[in-house]
Amino acid sequence: MNTLTRITSLGLITLLALSSCETRGDDPIPVVPPSEGSKLTLQGGAGESDAANAVYVDFSADKQTSVDRKSWSLGFYNQDAYRVILNNQAAYAAKATDKTDILAVNSTNTDINVLAYGFGPEKLANYDGTDGDMSKTVIAEISAAGASNLVYIVNTVHGGKIDKENVYKVRINRGNSNDYILEYAKIDEKQIQKATIKKDAKTTFTFFSFTGGTVQVEPAKDSWDIVWTKSMFHTGALAYAFSDLVFINHLNGVSAAEVIFQDKSGKSTDQPSYEEFDASKLSSIEFLKGRNTIGSSWRRTTAMKDDPRVGVMPDRYYVIRDQVGNIYKLRFLAMGVNNDGGKRGYPEIEYKLVKGK
Repeated sequence: MNTLTRITSLGLITLLALSSCETRGDDPIPVVPPSEGSKLTLQGGAGESDAANAVYVDFSADKQTSVDRKSWSLGFYNQDAYRVILNNQAAYAAKATDKTDILAVNSTNTDINVLAYGFGPEKLANYDGTDGDMSKTVIAEISAAGASNLVYIVNTVHGGKIDKENVYKVRINRGNSNDYILEYAKIDEKQIQKATIKKDAKTTFTFFSFTGGTVQVEPAKDSWDIVWTKSMFHTGALAYAFSDLVFINHLNGVSAAEVIFQDKSGKSTDQPSYEEFDASKLSSIEFLKGRNTIGSSWRRTTAMKDDPRVGVMPDRYYVIRDQVGNIYKLRFLAMGVNNDGGKRGYPEIEYKLVKGK
C-alpha cells in the first residue's frame, strides 16, 4: 500500500468511526424548550363566518395546522373505547335504524327527513354531544357482538331539507387487532363499500371520508392545544351551527380557565389583567378539563339587551395548561367584526408562556 492510499484509507476509517458515534442509539435526544409565546393570525380560509378550515394550534411549538373541516365524515376513536364520532364541524346528523342488515335500508322504508335541521330541542339528539363526551355519540359504542350493531343513516349536508343523494347508510363492527370494520353506501345503493379502520395510538381519532377514504385531520394527539372552527353547538337546548368556536384538546389532558378582569362597564374586578398575570397568580386559577371551557365566550356577534359590546370580548383572557404542564395565557385580539381591524375567518391571537414545565 502506498502512502497516499494509506492516508486515504485511514481518513475513511476515521469518518466512518465518527459517523458511527454520531448515530449511536444511546445519544441523548435534545430537549426543545417551549415557545415563550407569539402572535398568530389563524388561517381559517375563505368563507368568513363559514370559514373553510378548522385550525389547530400548538402553543409550545408556535404552530398552527389548517384542515378543511369538511374533508372527513367519521372519526374512529383510537383509545380504549370503540366509539365513532360524526363530523360536527360540518354539522352531520345521524339516527339509528332498527335494522342490522345494511342492504335492508333504503329511502322507501326509512324516514330520512328526521335528519333535517330544525330548532326543536329534539334535534339535538341527531348530533354528537357538543361537550365532547365520548359516551354521548349518536352512534352507540361498537359492540364485540356484531349482531347488535345497528345500521345508521347519516346526512352529510346541513340544511332544513334532505336530499337523499347526501344521505348514507352506515354499519360498523369490530375487526381483528383492535380494528373497526365499516360498511357504507348511499341510502339507495345496493353495492356496499367496506373499509378497515385501524387504531393508531399517535392520534385521538382516525378520520374517514365517504368519498376519499382515510384522511389526515387532527395533528398527533400531543401536538395541539386548541382548535378554532365552526361546529354544531347549542343555544340553550337548541342545536345551532356556531362560527368561531374554540375547543381545547380535552381528551388528551389539556385544561383551561377563563379570567374576567373587567365588568360590563370596563371597571376592573379583583382579577389581574392579561399584562399583570404571571406565575405568582396561578394559585387563584381553577383549571377545567371541559372541551368548551373557551367555546364561544371569547367573542360576540350580536349585541345583547344589557350589553352592546360586539366582537372580541375585551374583558377576559384564558389560561391554558398543556399536556406536559406548560402554562400559557391566551387572549384574542381581533375576529373581523365591529371594525376591530381583523378579517372574519382569520382571528388574531396572542399567547405568552407563564410557567414552563
